[in-house]
Amino acid sequence: MLTHLHIENFVLIKNLDLDFNSGFSVITGQTGAGKSIMLGALELALGAKADSKAIFQGEKKCVIEATFNVKGYGLESFFEDNDIDYSDECIIRRELSDNGKSRSFLNDTPVLVSILKQIGIRLIDIHSQHSSLLLESNAFQLSVVDSVADNAEALKNYKQQFKSYADLCHRIDTLKEQAENAKSNADYLQFQYKQLVDSNLKEGELTSLEENLNALEHTSDIKNSLQNASVLLYGDDGVLTKLHSLQNSLNSISSFGSNYADLAGRVSSCTVELKDVYGEIEHSNESVDVSPTQLEQMRGRLDTLYSLLQKHRVKSVEELIAIRDSIGEQLKGIENFDSDLEALEKEKSEMLLKLKALASVLYKNRCAAVEPIKRSVEDNLRFLGMPDSKFEIEFTECSELTSCGGESVQFLFSSNKTKPQPIQSSASGGEISRVMLCLKALIAKNTNLPTLIFDEIDTGISGNIASQMGTILKNMSESMQIICITHLPQVAAKGSTHYSVYKDSSVNPVQTIINTLDNTQRITEIAAMLSGDNITDAAVANAKELIEN
Repeated sequence: MLTHLHIENFVLIKNLDLDFNSGFSVITGQTGAGKSIMLGALELALGAKADSKAIFQGEKKCVIEATFNVKGYGLESFFEDNDIDYSDECIIRRELSDNGKSRSFLNDTPVLVSILKQIGIRLIDIHSQHSSLLLESNAFQLSVVDSVADNAEALKNYKQQFKSYADLCHRIDTLKEQAENAKSNADYLQFQYKQLVDSNLKEGELTSLEENLNALEHTSDIKNSLQNASVLLYGDDGVLTKLHSLQNSLNSISSFGSNYADLAGRVSSCTVELKDVYGEIEHSNESVDVSPTQLEQMRGRLDTLYSLLQKHRVKSVEELIAIRDSIGEQLKGIENFDSDLEALEKEKSEMLLKLKALASVLYKNRCAAVEPIKRSVEDNLRFLGMPDSKFEIEFTECSELTSCGGESVQFLFSSNKTKPQPIQSSASGGEISRVMLCLKALIAKNTNLPTLIFDEIDTGISGNIASQMGTILKNMSESMQIICITHLPQVAAKGSTHYSVYKDSSVNPVQTIINTLDNTQRITEIAAMLSGDNITDAAVANAKELIEN
């Protein structure tokens, strides 16, 4: 429950520290005094959109700090999941600077605004003057039914299964799109793949071909050089002829010293090596021959490779091989699309059966909740002066499953004995307020929400009906903290704690002040609500009677 609220430099509130009690608290004050400013500050602390215009005139920063007692509400896991220290006393703080920047803290730990929103919906429900429009929302109507049906766990399981189902459907749609695009391009891919396969690509082939072609195109030069080399080695005046004469000269004196023998041996080694060179030159000379057919084949092969390189915009045969293999994998994938889709469709059918089973559980629970909801709302409406009112719930099967189940819900209402019609078109503003209060009272019994705040839910109501509405709010406060902003003395008199809001025009700029009233002040406040500024003895007596009753 909300235990304390600190507001500093927010709109017309300069500085406020307000303690809250359990039970039923009421907030009263003249129209325009700023009763809803406190709610605006609380909503800001709980993650509402920040606007620097909300900062008190002339100040640089506003601070809102709300303290809650969260003992027994099972929020430990939320704090653990978000790496925040848990304490039974939960402190939420929001700071807003005049430059538009804001900072958020949870138990003095800096957090994102989204964290404040997540903790906020677990701590408090603020029913503003426009919240009755929710009654027209299918999602809200369904949430009312589910809260009474105790569908929280079943709905959680269903939503998890629905998400998995939706993800699978998305995968199937994506795969179908890929398959369609791939198949439309399959003929071209097949042509490219066949062309690359038929080309019989080999790593290093391009370099080898270029070298061999270069050699063939210079065959005559090579042959002439080889023949010249042969003559230089073994001609009449060739190197080998002269080496032979040199070796004979050295051999003739080798017996006169070992050094001469060594020199002769070394010349002999050179002769052997050069003879080997000569042999290879002769062999090469014989093998070098210009073959027009071979030359044409090489040029044709290179033209093929160059064409492929240019077509695929790469620079090597190795890259062409990689492209060939990649296209091959794509073609295999296209062949596998049908089998993959068949497997996914089978999985989808199985998952849909599970989802329908979970949806059936939701529907069964919802149907079981219809009569208790109808009975509770109609009983409270009769208590609120609508004896002939009828409230019904109508389910309509959806064409396909949604994230909330297999059916939509429609609240039907009639304030007289006519056939109930959709509530958004058949109820007046005052009737909407009463129905909304009845639903909130019903939800309060079936949720673990600590605090519920009403901002003038009693609009369009007066007299004895207002007193009855106050009784319902009082009864609700037995199981949760209820705070109600009201302009009706009959409702205000039911409160166990009373706060008064007024504008202090004696200061500049004008400020909104909120005070906690003692019993005497409370009597005066309710008397003023009954008779206006001129408080009569009769109004005071009436105020005392309202409080006592």
